[in-house]
Amino acid sequence: KSKNPSSNVVLWEEKLSWSNPLISGENEHRMGEKPLQFVLNELIQTEKDYVKDLGIVVEGFMKRIEEKGVPDDMKGKDKIVFGNIHQIYDWHRDFFVGELEKCLDDHEHLPELFIKHERRLHMYVVYCQNKPKSEFIVAEYDTYFDGIQQDIQSRLSISDFLIKPIQRITKYQLLLKDFLKYSSKAGMDCEQIEKAVGLMSQVPKLCNDMMNLGRLQGFEVSFVGLHNDMCCTHYDMCGVL
Repeated sequence: KSKNPSSNVVLWEEKLSWSNPLISGENEHRMGEKPLQFVLNELIQTEKDYVKDLGIVVEGFMKRIEEKGVPDDMKGKDKIVFGNIHQIYDWHRDFFVGELEKCLDDHEHLPELFIKHERRLHMYVVYCQNKPKSEFIVAEYDTYFDGIQQDIQSRLSISDFLIKPIQRITKYQLLLKDFLKYSSKAGMDCEQIEKAVGLMSQVPKLCNDMMNLGRLQGFEVSFVGLHNDMCCTHYDMCGVL
């Protein structure tokens, strides 16, 4: 077995290349077409970067933890740290990034893609509800996770990576709003794009609500624990009296 703990870790180091489609002179008269292409290129490139980051979590951090094992008092908690990020990674890597690339040849496919898979994107809501519990465990075992970071030679911490799904689900609505703006300038039918923007504005709001709910649930657990401790202390004091 290799002595180098990072030797078995696949960190998605190969660069994913993409090319900018050339816009023909005949189409350049359509106002907004070049910015549209720019938005699409940014969406696709940032999606590839995002998949690469998720790969570091799954193939890097999670794999190394499985190899190394966790402290006895942390057993079971490691699953809470990552939530459903493996599911998110698989879907984006195996399906969504490829579908986004198809939009370079067919702009109308973009809003259809987000509308059709809006329910699938609700896996981010599940991720966000779990996030406060995840943050608590990472903070509790920060020394352990720092060691994992060093093992896989990652520049970023586990917390830096675990925030990325939340940043990504917010980024979609911003890019779609840009796409809507330039589609309107290009004289395109914007009905489906407006619908996609509406849907992708709701998902981050729901994610935020679920994170707040997760924090409240954590607070309630802490409060119950504190209440029980106070009751025990009161009982002990009464016993002394």
